[in-house]
This record gives sequence, C-alpha cells and structure tokens, in this order.
Amino acid sequence: MAALGFFFINLPCLAIVSFTCFAACRAQQHRVFKGLAYVFLSVGIACGLTPVAMLIWAATL
Repeated sequence: MAALGFFFINLPCLAIVSFTCFAACRAQQHRVFKGLAYVFLSVGIACGLTPVAMLIWAATL
C-alpha cells in the first residue's frame, strides 16, 4: 500500500512542484536558470507519467 501511495500521491505532487520550478527558472534571464528549467521539466514529465505507466502496466497483468 505504501508503494501505491508513493506512485499515485507523491509523484504527482512532485510533478506539480517541478512544473512550478520550471516556470520560475524559465522566467529568469541567466542562461544557467534556463538550462536548469529543462531539468525540472524532465523531472516533472517523468513524475507525471509514472502513475499513468503504472496503470497501463497493471491493466496488462
């Protein structure tokens, strides 16, 4: 049950935080922040799609 809570509660919350950090870093002028923004975007996409992948995987069992 703890694993389900991690995949379906914590990871979507982490995705929201990552997308917020992406927007904040993207708004900055310095190149380092613009590069860091895409790291946050990658983490956000991975965390957002993991629960969907888990549902698809569980449906194929």
